[in-house]
Amino acid sequence: MKSTEISPSIISSNLLELGNQVKECQRAGAGSFHLDVMDGHFVNNITIGPDVVSAVRRATNLRLDCHLMIERPDRYYKSFIDAGCDVLLIHYETPIEVGNFLKKLEDENIRHGIVINPDTDIKKIYKFVPTSEIVLIMSVYPGFSGQKFIEKSLDKVRELRKFIDENNYSAKIEIDGGINAETGKLAREAGAEILVSASYIFHNNIEDSIKKLKSL
Repeated sequence: MKSTEISPSIISSNLLELGNQVKECQRAGAGSFHLDVMDGHFVNNITIGPDVVSAVRRATNLRLDCHLMIERPDRYYKSFIDAGCDVLLIHYETPIEVGNFLKKLEDENIRHGIVINPDTDIKKIYKFVPTSEIVLIMSVYPGFSGQKFIEKSLDKVRELRKFIDENNYSAKIEIDGGINAETGKLAREAGAEILVSASYIFHNNIEDSIKKLKSL
């Protein structure tokens, strides 16, 4: 099994100490950073925009994944790329025609991945896996950090792991929501390669939390 990549989600970081906390995460072994972008429409919360992405970009050279929980990613995606985002993560459930948009990103050579909510059948996103860098399985309902891990999400991870392996696709499986040392272990055993963690990392000792997750 490949080593575990940890992607701290800055939604739970202390924005007054953002640069220092990003650097602390990197020193502790983080492999990327997860930036939750919410517009108050697609989900019932409002978080960050391109300016925060730019701030994180200045603090690290690690991969930045922008998780676009917004109704119109097709309108705003370029501003996040210009701000320093490396990979755009697009929800299957977005109200736009997601297939056309992903094809547009592919044509523009923009790295991207597909995201699936807890109640969506995993098979609905299979057709997008071949061109996705990351497939993100939500293990909570998107919108707020600190929610309880939904264990049935592990079934999606197992199904997707089998599908990717059988077809020799390169997409990495990422899981986001309620990830700590216990749930992260379950996710890794199911086949996830990237663990997104927010409150477990930033509400505890950052170095200890990342090292525990990396050891899974």
